[in-house]
Amino acid sequence: MSERLGVDVAGHVVGCGAFLVLTLTCSLVLAVGKASASHVSCGDEITADTTLDSDLIDCPNNGVVIGADDITLDLDGHLIDGDGTEAAGCDPKQELCDFGVANDGHDGVTVLDGEVREFGVGVLVGGARKNRVVKISSTTHTFFGAVFGGSTRSVIRRSSLSRNIAPEGDGIGVFGSDRIRIVDNKIRRNPGPGIHLFDSKKSLVKKNVFSRNGPALLMEKADRNEVQRNRVSKGGGILVAPGNQNVIAHNRVSRALDSIAIDKGRGNRVAGNVVGRARKVGIRLGFPGFGGANNVVRRNLVRGSGTDGYLVSDEDDHSLLKRNVARRNGDDGFDVESDSAKLTRNRAVRNRDLGIEAVAGVIDGGGNRAHGNGDPAQCSNIACTESSAVLNHSGRSVRPVDVKLAEGAPLD
Repeated sequence: MSERLGVDVAGHVVGCGAFLVLTLTCSLVLAVGKASASHVSCGDEITADTTLDSDLIDCPNNGVVIGADDITLDLDGHLIDGDGTEAAGCDPKQELCDFGVANDGHDGVTVLDGEVREFGVGVLVGGARKNRVVKISSTTHTFFGAVFGGSTRSVIRRSSLSRNIAPEGDGIGVFGSDRIRIVDNKIRRNPGPGIHLFDSKKSLVKKNVFSRNGPALLMEKADRNEVQRNRVSKGGGILVAPGNQNVIAHNRVSRALDSIAIDKGRGNRVAGNVVGRARKVGIRLGFPGFGGANNVVRRNLVRGSGTDGYLVSDEDDHSLLKRNVARRNGDDGFDVESDSAKLTRNRAVRNRDLGIEAVAGVIDGGGNRAHGNGDPAQCSNIACTESSAVLNHSGRSVRPVDVKLAEGAPLD
């Protein structure tokens, strides 16, 4: 009996095909058949490098089970297909149930080049090191496209993880893991988070495309992760609640709900992001009942948000907003409700209400500018100067920092 996979995710535990509410430790019994390197049937365990020679269709329980370290499962363009129903007679407390590709504790495994669909979970990496999931399309599962639980130094890249079914179905779940690299994937139309990092640290989320997930990325109890150069459109945005010392940099977020939010966390850095047409707030620090401290929001561009461009709630302490730009937002460019926040060299242009609305006592770092905002006062409780503008390639009035931040393809 194996007890390699023990993942406490406080309500988000994969119990071998069941999404359990209570914390569970799976004790897995791998009672499966042995496969040759030339032909595999549904439910087989492989212990050597294996290339599929045909599709596996309507598997009633597991697709393929990994049974050794340092092997490769090459789907060779083939499909591993579940039957879309929960595995009958399978006890998730005792055995693997309803995984497309399941790896319980084997290091150095590569899974590549094919499609997995209609299981409880598409791909599992549990309690393992140095795994690679490459060019896998994992879709229409009940709960997760892929799960990394209790794992380290593994990568998923150039894969598609979409259209999972349960109300909290995730594209990728990373639970109790560290140093997971999630790079160059397409993550779309998942009702839960596109990526969920829970109790995980030092991971990299880079150059992924998110669309219509809710949210795109959720980080809970997640520290020292890097979120860089991703593209997010519609659905939810990037949410930290709670998390410390994470870097969220150079992402492009369009028409998302609360596009980037640090609802609870300390020492996070939000830098160089471009946010367009947020359905509510563009970039937010703090949330009613939650707070953080010492976060840095620097050199971001927020334009066309439904409400404020930037919002700092009174629960957030001693955060710094420096060299940011707010343009044409539906309410204030900057709404700062925390008197411990510091604002330095920010610019607010043509927002519907004030350029900067700050509470009394906010720390004025100087150099803040506002121009053409709906309220003729331009700013409250902070000194703002007006400055001449420059024109971008479309003839619209912007500051030089706008041009630097907005390089590349347009958001919309």
